[in-house]
Amino acid sequence: MRTVIDIDKELLEVVQEELGTKNMKETVHAALAEVAERAKRREAFEYWTSRDNTDLLDPEIMKHPW
Repeated sequence: MRTVIDIDKELLEVVQEELGTKNMKETVHAALAEVAERAKRREAFEYWTSRDNTDLLDPEIMKHPW
């Protein structure tokens, strides 16, 4: 999708430096991907913390999988 938006140049430069991207398009795509991944991690965290995971905190049980 192609669209026209106003982007804060200083903010873009900070994000570009942080992500190591070369141009505006690459920076915007990388930033969107990063936020999407963050949402997936949050959903996974909420899923696992809403279950009975007492076994995960038991060192005796957890030493065997490793």
